Amino acid sequence: MDNEMIRYEQITGMHLELTTRCNAACPMCARNFKGKVRDNLEITDLSFNDCKKILTHSFLQQLEFVSICGVFGDPINNKDLILIIKYIYACNEKIYINLYTNGGIHDERWWKRLAECLNNGSVIFGIDGIDEVSAIHRRNTDVNIVFRNAKAFIDAGGNAKWDYIAFKHNQHQIEMARILSKKLGFKEFQVKKTSRFFKNLFEEDESLDSTIMPYGRHPIYDNHGNITEYLELPDEKYRNSCEGDLLKKIQEYNSLENYYDSVDIECQAIKTQGIFISAKGNVYPCCTVYQQVCYGELFGVTDERELNEYKIWRNYNTSAFENSIDEIVRGEAFVELQKSWKIKSIKCGKAKSCCRTCGKNINMHKAQHSIC
Repeated sequence: MDNEMIRYEQITGMHLELTTRCNAACPMCARNFKGKVRDNLEITDLSFNDCKKILTHSFLQQLEFVSICGVFGDPINNKDLILIIKYIYACNEKIYINLYTNGGIHDERWWKRLAECLNNGSVIFGIDGIDEVSAIHRRNTDVNIVFRNAKAFIDAGGNAKWDYIAFKHNQHQIEMARILSKKLGFKEFQVKKTSRFFKNLFEEDESLDSTIMPYGRHPIYDNHGNITEYLELPDEKYRNSCEGDLLKKIQEYNSLENYYDSVDIECQAIKTQGIFISAKGNVYPCCTVYQQVCYGELFGVTDERELNEYKIWRNYNTSAFENSIDEIVRGEAFVELQKSWKIKSIKCGKAKSCCRTCGKNINMHKAQHSIC
């Protein structure tokens, strides 16, 4: 694995961010800072014509799956979403599409149209409660509208799944939600064990609002930047199983950064043969590297240890509007990122996002989806 690279001809999956727009305001989401959308976030979309330009027929032909899921936006806020899905299937009808959404906008007719075009795929609805409890995390959404939309999608033949992020405030409704999911016709119900609380353990820059609270708490702000309440860790049963591993590493190495300096990287993008394309059309190995690059582009981070990925990406043009995906994947940004894995420390340039996400033996992302 050490000598392997992401190879264009072996790519079988794509994570696609179609917009930075969102109708919700989830407190832990990267697009929000102290109750408001980050000032420097460019509100943009990949249009139908954009996708036709950058996602060529030959590229889509080699893919097996597409995950339509935003880092800074919810895909149902892209007005061309259904046209884009139809285009992808026109190029490769065998592609499996997973669409991740809060489900909080559009009317029932729109959701029926989505079900009719998403003939080889699923919509994963993020619903974190069965009544007003859901909006404590999924702020600005109405769970009754979400259920209405999900039911319209299911009744039209759509394959729906329910992701339920567990917190202290909503864990008491998990089993009721599981029963409700079957009644409504969801194919799957999954408790998602978030890893976002872990950010308190490895982020120190003040522009990252996870840093102001001790581990296990995350602030919820009103529109004026005042803390109104907190998201808190659920009971151990619903926690990400990597928690114990990370806390042990802190004891063993005195800090997670010291551990990251020593860890070997097992790149999940290489393993899964996938890439990430942002709503601006830029190409990255994965969404984690993308978000870390954005720490320098829009978050106002000044902590140099957080900026190694940004320093790489600012030197190279990774726009799929100006270069082919093939050229970008074979290009210097991807090469320089992998070279950084052999650097002795984060302080000296080792990619922090890769250390924390793809460090050998600790897979926080996989642990989010463990069964309970």
